[in-house]
Amino acid sequence: MSKIKILVVDDHSLVREGIITMLSIYDDFEIIADAESGERALEILEEQRPDVILLDINMTGINGIETAQKVLATYEGIKIIILSMEVTQDHISEAIKAGVSGYLAKDTKKEVLAEAIRKVMEGEQYFGDKISEVIFKGFYKQSKGEQVATENKDLSKREVEVLRQIASGLSNREIADKLFISIRTVDAHRNHIMQKLSMKSTAQLVKYAIKEKIIDLE
Repeated sequence: MSKIKILVVDDHSLVREGIITMLSIYDDFEIIADAESGERALEILEEQRPDVILLDINMTGINGIETAQKVLATYEGIKIIILSMEVTQDHISEAIKAGVSGYLAKDTKKEVLAEAIRKVMEGEQYFGDKISEVIFKGFYKQSKGEQVATENKDLSKREVEVLRQIASGLSNREIADKLFISIRTVDAHRNHIMQKLSMKSTAQLVKYAIKEKIIDLE
């Protein structure tokens, strides 16, 4: 079984060392390098290709959002998880728009960080509890009777509701429990939504939901 190759990017050496130490106990992870800046991370990518980048936001030089944009525009298949003390609506919204696969607070437990890495490698998105709370605040601003910009896309009322839950970071099981439907039904709705919107990934659905104000992070 091949190991998940990880690049750690943070401008504080103690933080980088702490993350590396936390993840060293897992046999399926391999820390291939660490970098103190976005610029250095981009240099490393010219020679080595990680599967996952753990990326801080506030760094000297180009910040984490800009780094994520550059990486994702240049290298296909790399997953980025933001690991930051910044858990504001603006930061989360910008990170999601940039295309990151996950977002965690820096005080996240090692077990949660490990789970996030594995989940994004499976093609899922992963948001920590603090991040989800911020996202849900935006969700609850949406009244049930509010018109949404998806009407011309022929999404049903139930599909719009499922899309809201997906964009809020819920798993298929959590959506099923919340809406009192089966996981198979959630899967069917997800597939129909993707077909109607001509989208292929959860990341695209989240970006669309934010853009069309199905979920409001402002």
